[in-house]
Amino acid sequence: MNYTQAEIAIQAPPSSLHKSGSALKAVLRNDPGLILQLLLVLPIITAGILFNLNAIQWVLVSFVTLIYLAACVIRTAALLQIHHDKSLKPFHVSRIKCMGNTIVTITAGLSLLTYLLVFVPIITQLI
Repeated sequence: MNYTQAEIAIQAPPSSLHKSGSALKAVLRNDPGLILQLLLVLPIITAGILFNLNAIQWVLVSFVTLIYLAACVIRTAALLQIHHDKSLKPFHVSRIKCMGNTIVTITAGLSLLTYLLVFVPIITQLI
């Protein structure tokens, strides 16, 4: 059988990786603060390398950093959805914005607390 004929050939839909990549590009384009937040991860990684963090400390630092960045991306995606979907009521829009900002604030506080718990004992030993 010849499977290359047009009536038999199956056209594959766009991959979910391609869709995710284009969605992430849209989020990065519409939230310039997210790029700054990504750049702020570099000093944390540099400090971890300089202070020779152990595996548990790396896991903690990586986990809270990824949770924080994921919360930022999800908040921006929700805001983009709000601007795209005009059928949402103002009450729902304000709730979505408040919940997004609250989640980002909570994860930022959790990240800061974790960074303090990991890096302050090392810095005090060096002093």
